[in-house]
Amino acid sequence: MPHSAFLKLPRAARAALPLALSLAPAAWPALASAQVRQPTGEVMPQPVGEAELGLVRGRGFPENAVTLEGLFMYRGEAIDPVDDASVEPGVFSPLCGFTGELVLRGGGCRVAFGWYNATASGMRPPDNQIYELIPANPSEAFNCEDGDFCPLATMMTTQMGQHDWTPRTFSAADIRQDPRYAGGLVGFALIGGPSTLCTQTKFSQAELNTQCTNCTPAQPWVTTLIYTSTKTPDAFYVAFEDLPVAPTSWRGTGGSTNDGDFNDFVYYITGVTCQGGGEVCDTGQPGACAVGRTGCATDGEVACHAVLEPGEQAERCDNIDNDCDGEVDNAEGLCEEGLVCNRGNCVPYCGRGEVVCDAGLVCDEGLCVEAACVGVACDGGEICVGGLCVGGCDGVVCPGNQECQLGRCVDLCASVQCDEGLVCERGICQSDCGCRTCGTGKECAASGHCLDAGCDGVTCPAGQLCRAGGCVDACQGVVCPGNAPCVNGACGEPVFSMSTSAASGGDIGGDIGLGDDEGNIPSPAGSGAGGGGEPSELKPDSSCACRAGATSDGAPARLGLLGLGLLLLAGRRRRARAGASSSSSSS
Repeated sequence: MPHSAFLKLPRAARAALPLALSLAPAAWPALASAQVRQPTGEVMPQPVGEAELGLVRGRGFPENAVTLEGLFMYRGEAIDPVDDASVEPGVFSPLCGFTGELVLRGGGCRVAFGWYNATASGMRPPDNQIYELIPANPSEAFNCEDGDFCPLATMMTTQMGQHDWTPRTFSAADIRQDPRYAGGLVGFALIGGPSTLCTQTKFSQAELNTQCTNCTPAQPWVTTLIYTSTKTPDAFYVAFEDLPVAPTSWRGTGGSTNDGDFNDFVYYITGVTCQGGGEVCDTGQPGACAVGRTGCATDGEVACHAVLEPGEQAERCDNIDNDCDGEVDNAEGLCEEGLVCNRGNCVPYCGRGEVVCDAGLVCDEGLCVEAACVGVACDGGEICVGGLCVGGCDGVVCPGNQECQLGRCVDLCASVQCDEGLVCERGICQSDCGCRTCGTGKECAASGHCLDAGCDGVTCPAGQLCRAGGCVDACQGVVCPGNAPCVNGACGEPVFSMSTSAASGGDIGGDIGLGDDEGNIPSPAGSGAGGGGEPSELKPDSSCACRAGATSDGAPARLGLLGLGLLLLAGRRRRARAGASSSSSSS
């Protein structure tokens, strides 16, 4: 059976062009930032004291059951309690499915956790406008058998049955539908209890907390630390010191003072993001790592976080650069013995049995390639065309929602299945638009996707799509890879060739057509219609994913040395024509 060629990638890869980028919902790694310090210079959080460590040891728990480091470890988070601590974002944009959970309580106070509407003035909300989410008595809410230090980071103890609790998540459903919600950003607060030692309310907004009066300049004491989840998108940890601070000391005054370990009350909140977060973005990394989500950096600014990091997942035979090394399907052992990975499928090697290559292609290490590309090793992200390494997506504008991946326009969501309440955008699943804000000129459609304003419910004829409320040709403005034709909103097989400058040894430019300025190439003597060297129109060869032409009678064009000769001839014709034009204009 004949084998078609594929665009030649680095020799280690020798694989097909990606057809889809299927990424499950995941989260991004936290960004490192400067450590959080009190106005007086102490780094926060401080180590947990021996008294607390001894208490949990006495109950049969490991020491790290009461530390932030242990909490993040047991929950599978790649968070460093010191390096990844932040006081931002202090306010959040609520999404759907807003929940809160008390995940660590390293003390005995009974205080509630709530949310409030943040205001531009930075004023503290009145007590009656802080709306309780998690009640003030964790012992009852969580069925704690101990009155303090419950829950801890882990339930593992050598004294099972004596220190148990029931994990519980509290839901505010869609906070945006709550009549108390003012429609903007929200903050969180540890609500002080007048009948406890923890009388002072602590806020997620740093500027709302008690100011240091003997500091120059005056600054608020750090009473709350924010950690961005590395495991779950749109999720954060909010950690509080529970005892009152004084204007002159973050530790407070009196017999009971803050120790700065920030394990007193740690809440895990989901369904919120920072302003401008939660959108699909470009990370600038190769392969599957190229698509990310906007989220909160530790300095409070919106940043693009990769869904995957290089090397996080293993390479597979699926047309995707899974490990983000710039090469597709390039690992060993992707296919069973006797098969090779080609276009994301395991197929028999060429040159064995009945497997032969199409006309104009040669068998190189079991794969059908252009003769000019035999032995050519390209850098990651490049393809070999006519013996040269080029960027297969240079100057390409794909139709509709497709994107160019190594020389092909593909729908990244074609093979992605998202859970209920999520939609696929650019290959990743995220909250539907009912739970986030659409960009300028977009509106939330019933499908859960952000569409052009006026396009929700509009049905266009075949070959058209809706833009700005009206149906237009789906190929309008499209530039397909390799100058392939766009038909009904889909690019045909790429027909790559070198530009004039490439044929003359220069850089690869945006003009990747073959032949003269009208797109014609000279037929070799005795071939094609006319048989006397008359030009024939360049047409894509449907059997080949690399650069190929067809003569006017439909016979496949030969590649290799003949194809390269045509390219050089086309280059000379262009240079001659350009020279003639220049002479004409100068005269």
